[in-house]
Amino acid sequence: MRTITKDIQILIDGNPQGFRLTKPDAFSGVEILRLLLRLQDQWDEDERNKGTVTAVPRTWNEVTVPDVTPPGRSPTVLDLITSLSSDELRSVMTSCLNHTEVLLPAGPNPVMTGSEWGYPELKHDTVSCMKLVLEEIAWTLEGFFGGGGRNAPSADATTSP
Repeated sequence: MRTITKDIQILIDGNPQGFRLTKPDAFSGVEILRLLLRLQDQWDEDERNKGTVTAVPRTWNEVTVPDVTPPGRSPTVLDLITSLSSDELRSVMTSCLNHTEVLLPAGPNPVMTGSEWGYPELKHDTVSCMKLVLEEIAWTLEGFFGGGGRNAPSADATTSP
């Protein structure tokens, strides 16, 4: 059975607060991956144009992606954020926060439902929202690339008669 929820804690105003992440459906997960790979392609092209690239492996948010990277520099969260349009950023953040619940004594409560805040305490807490979004992205894509990076062979597809 596949695990689709994960409980985490983040500090809010110095106090630990529990949250439950739920993996998004496959289509939403692929959309997140597409945006990240677009960033990678933009990064590679920018660095090739500078003529300063060296082949080195790197780890980015627990997803190993061996490819071309300038020495000592990898794409950062800031690179991801600045590469997205306002609509794309809002879409990614909303999607991630729609798959997150705050764990309260009275029971789990959605952080967002659609475009509405279900837990308004986070509405103006940029740092906590970004932590939750990054946790959701990293967990959603965890294991996607496996140990061999995006060039690793995939398992053979099988069909039944």
